[in-house]
Amino acid sequence: MKTVLVAGAAGGVGEGIVRALLAAGDVNVIAVSRKSERLGALRTNLDATTLERLVPLVGDASDFGGALALAEAAWNPGAVDAAVAVLGRGFWSSGPLLALPPGEWTAVLNEMLTSHFAFARAVVPRLAARPASLFLSIGGGAAFEPMPDAGLMSIAAAGQAMLTRVLAREFQTFGVTIRELVVNGALRTRQSRAFAEPGWMTADDVGSVVAELVRTGATTWPNTRVRGPLVVMEQRSGSALPAP
Repeated sequence: MKTVLVAGAAGGVGEGIVRALLAAGDVNVIAVSRKSERLGALRTNLDATTLERLVPLVGDASDFGGALALAEAAWNPGAVDAAVAVLGRGFWSSGPLLALPPGEWTAVLNEMLTSHFAFARAVVPRLAARPASLFLSIGGGAAFEPMPDAGLMSIAAAGQAMLTRVLAREFQTFGVTIRELVVNGALRTRQSRAFAEPGWMTADDVGSVVAELVRTGATTWPNTRVRGPLVVMEQRSGSALPAP
């Protein structure tokens, strides 16, 4: 039985990941959210027969101190086999890059990039001592595409991809595997279903890939590309993606 720590578990994508991990049957999930009421709402959207393997944990995984506290709580009394980071925000746009106020630059990068560093800093060294463990972050295809009027999304996503590459290189001789699942395309979640289009990938699609990567290290999703530690997931019909 594997134990998986999911930061951002109560968000739209996080919900799909938690549901898929619990559906696997041989996984316990420690679900992290900043608000207990969101964890309560998450429980109501999951299969009741799987809830005995769900452990809610309230805390801020995107904050340096909060991430360390969560790691200490999760590793006591047992060990964690994998950690999944579903941190940041959805689509963001605020006009031309050089017109951004300095405060907005700092706030968005903190939320979309520094959060991943804070969580990795807290949990990767612990995972490194666990044979065949996995650290998996969830990113977006903006990492490979400059997006006018939403350029900070591209910068943060590209930074997250490089963070993954650097950590994978630095920890290549340890027991932990560092990877990022790059979801290249729009997503249908509980929050976006009112305007989502039929061809969009779903949070449950992402969850199914995450569950496979956690359990087997590979995925059967029909349209993926592997670029070192990056696993790029695209719509079933395919889409144009610049080379990472």
